[in-house]
This record gives sequence, structure tokens and C-alpha cells, in this order.
Amino acid sequence: MRITMINVGYGDAILFQGSSGFTALLDGGSALQSEFDGSPYRIRAADYLQREGITELDALFISHIHEDHVCGLEPVMERCAVKDIYVPYPVEPFLKGCELHPSPGAFRSVPLYTNALNAYRRILLRAVKTGTSITVTGPGDTLALGSELTVKVLGPKPGIVHSYMELVKEAYASAGREAAVTELLTKLDAASNQTSMLLRFEVEEVVFLSAADSCPREWGGVPSFLLENVNVLKLPHHGQIDSISEQFMKEMPLEYVITTSGSDRRYNSSHPQVYQRLLQWRNSHPPRFLFSDERSYPPYFSRPEGFQAIVLEINSGGITPEFI
Repeated sequence: MRITMINVGYGDAILFQGSSGFTALLDGGSALQSEFDGSPYRIRAADYLQREGITELDALFISHIHEDHVCGLEPVMERCAVKDIYVPYPVEPFLKGCELHPSPGAFRSVPLYTNALNAYRRILLRAVKTGTSITVTGPGDTLALGSELTVKVLGPKPGIVHSYMELVKEAYASAGREAAVTELLTKLDAASNQTSMLLRFEVEEVVFLSAADSCPREWGGVPSFLLENVNVLKLPHHGQIDSISEQFMKEMPLEYVITTSGSDRRYNSSHPQVYQRLLQWRNSHPPRFLFSDERSYPPYFSRPEGFQAIVLEINSGGITPEFI
């Protein structure tokens, strides 16, 4: 099994490739031109898949609705046939919805969120049109994908999704009333991270935990044994200070910790205190830190030649990193 963190700058795009040919993609990064301008190493998820000769995905996971996770998936859907899509939200309200637009004076993140909401709806509409299966997942679900990969869904909490969907339905019902729509989009933008999928990927003896932007404060209620034997952690929320918790991470036998953040470290992502604390908690067996877009982050990481992806090759329980 190969797990690839594609360098989409600030955002998530994680590719799973089984030895039998199985492929799955978790999120697709951003569609913003500014995210890729000026960087020879950042690459759009759709371009990376095309370069790798991937024209079909057995599974597509959409963790939650934010621009840096969703918007890069539309070009993927245009170029790749997708068999199954897995989402955390009920589908019907989006299919009955419409394109929404915030007022020009909305807070700067709200138009980006709205782009993601509209793109997410278009993806679902496209899936229905093409006959692609859409599965709504929730805590307790277990998915057997291919012959090598098992996925256990640990979050989000149903109550949080319900509250979020009430806002979604209200926003669609308010279409045409700019002030009301903008207020609701602002609330949805603020709440969306809490609706992120928390996914435990099991490959042989290796456990890869991907939290998208679900921070540990949202993990209460997850059975503790599902969080104790994680070997590889994709840090939530791009390594911002709220991405870690001693309660959960001190006991994880972490070998690798991966941060999917732009090298400009905007929004206080890739926060140095995150790595300092992880080393304090795991000082006898420190993990190796990997950054999807950094070339140098002393003393935690150095890869001067640059790369477009980090691949973790999993074989016989061992993990071997490769930079592409």
C-alpha cells in the first residue's frame, strides 16, 4: 500500500494505492490559482493523478466543506471515473439547494467557504447524474476497501452534523435575501471544521489517522482503543496550535507525524509549539515530522531539493517514506 500526501500547498489531498490496483482519494486541495502560482513544487490533485496515469478512483472521501479540501475535487471528477463517494452529510438537502452568494462585505473566509459549498453541491449533482454511489458515513461504520485497506469512521458526532445541516437548509431557504444568507454562510464557515470526518485507516499493522480539520477537542466519545495504536498521524487543522492533545497523543506509538500546510505557515499553521510538545510527550521514541510543502523547518525537517508529494510505502508492517 502506498499513501501519498500530494503537495497542494495549504490543504489536504491524500491518495491511497493498493498493490492490487485499488485507488482512493481523501480530499482534493484548493482550486485557487494563487495557491499554485510561484511554486514549482505545488501541484493540483487532478494534475498529480493525471501524471500518475490514474483515471479511475474506487473511492473518494470528502472530509468536510472548506475550499482547501473540496474545490480541487471538481477537476478530479472531470478527469477520473469515481465508483463510490463517502461523505459525512445527508445528501438530499444539497441536491434540493441552489448556488449561494455572500454579500461583498462578508468576512474574507466566507466567500471561500461559499465556493466550497457550491462546489460540493455540484459534485453531488454530478455523482447522481453519472450514477456514482454516494454513502453517508458516521461513527461506528467500518469500510473494507480493496484487499488491503480497512477504514473505521470515528467522527464527526451526529449531533454536530444535524446542527450544521439545519443551517444548510436554512441558508438554501433564504436564497435571494443577501443579508440572511451571508449571516448563515458565516455561521456555516465557522462550524464546518467540527463536521470533519475522523478516519482510521488500517493497513496491515499500520494505523494511519486522518482528522482533516477535526481537532482533538471534538474527539470525546471516540473509544480510546481506536486512538491508542496510531503509527501515522495526519495532524488536524494543518498543524495549528489546536491540533494536538496530550490526552490522546501522548500514548500513540507515533512513527510519523504529517502536516499538510503551506510553507508560508499562514493562520499560524505548522505552529512550532505543536512539534515541541509532541517531542516532549514522546521524548523516548520521538516521531519523524514530515511537511507536505516545507523545504526547511529547522530543527524538524529539511528537504532542500523540493518535492511534489510524500509517499509512505507500507510493506510487511514497515513504513518507508519517499519524496516525489
